[in-house]
Amino acid sequence: MSSDERIARFLHEVCRQLYWPPYRARVRRELTDHILSRAEYLQNERGYLPEEAVDEAIKSLGEPRDLGRSLRHARFPARYLFCILFTGLVWAAIAACLVYLFMHLAL
Repeated sequence: MSSDERIARFLHEVCRQLYWPPYRARVRRELTDHILSRAEYLQNERGYLPEEAVDEAIKSLGEPRDLGRSLRHARFPARYLFCILFTGLVWAAIAACLVYLFMHLAL
């Protein structure tokens, strides 16, 4: 399997854990850049062969599923989503109270 195929498989597995398409695309770009820069460093500074350098760069990132889950939780932590939901419910309750008051004042 070529270096490009190994990188693509790794990125596919990481991005399967991410649900928001714009974030998924950004992570894919950043990880690709990171893998390629790390592989270039390993080739130039450490004397690795190109295939070995790519393998080592991918290996240094860890398991793709774990990395994807970590990135998902870092971007959308449960606490953050709870705060957004709670804030929305508070604003909905305020709006409902205002509608109720306006309806009873108009009578």
